[in-house]
Amino acid sequence: MTKPEILLVGTFHMSMNPEMVNEQQEEIHEIVRSLKEFKPTKITVEKPFLIEEELDRKYKAFRNNTLTPTFDEVEQFAFRLADDLDLPSIHPIDEVVDMSKPTLNQVFEWAKEHQPSLFNEIMEVQKRLKSMENNETIKSILQYVNDPEYRKELQRVYMKLARVGDRQHQVGVHWLKQWHHRDLAIAANISRISGKNDRILVLIGGDHLHLLQQFLIDSGDFKVCSASSYLPI
Repeated sequence: MTKPEILLVGTFHMSMNPEMVNEQQEEIHEIVRSLKEFKPTKITVEKPFLIEEELDRKYKAFRNNTLTPTFDEVEQFAFRLADDLDLPSIHPIDEVVDMSKPTLNQVFEWAKEHQPSLFNEIMEVQKRLKSMENNETIKSILQYVNDPEYRKELQRVYMKLARVGDRQHQVGVHWLKQWHHRDLAIAANISRISGKNDRILVLIGGDHLHLLQQFLIDSGDFKVCSASSYLPI
């Protein structure tokens, strides 16, 4: 039986750096050309199904040359790539999850106040992550976000967060339940749209890569491809 192939590509929120998006349009086009080599039959993005109609409307407007891409990774990457491949639509796969009970900030505040040694451990891993980052170009950002070593360190942070709290107040665990809920739902949404001959490109925030890859591999239903093979150097 032929398994669908999935290419997980971690991205970043471009709205945080509109100047870079304006200045590095050539790099964006180079990334699109490189991802096109995967020959995706479907492109999925980190947007909830609640805005599917709006996403369809915007994509159609882009194809009709009546929409200029905003500072959004979906419009900069997915719209251009889907149009080049003549795909009829973009697939939203994100899940709306209440991440406020507790918030991530509350988890860090608890650790800082009640578990200072654990808080320092988390900060040390965060420092290592920061040392691996290279924000000079869009290509360099995608390279480190998709680097297995970077993802491994990021997952260490999450596992340390699980220790925040005590037996009566599982503060970190409660936050991670929310995070796992979201990623498990995203993996399920990808599975629901996949056919046996599909090649699915998943454009997703880099923080989601580890769990999504694990869930998809553990299902045994997909061949998960390496992003490094399809990102320009």
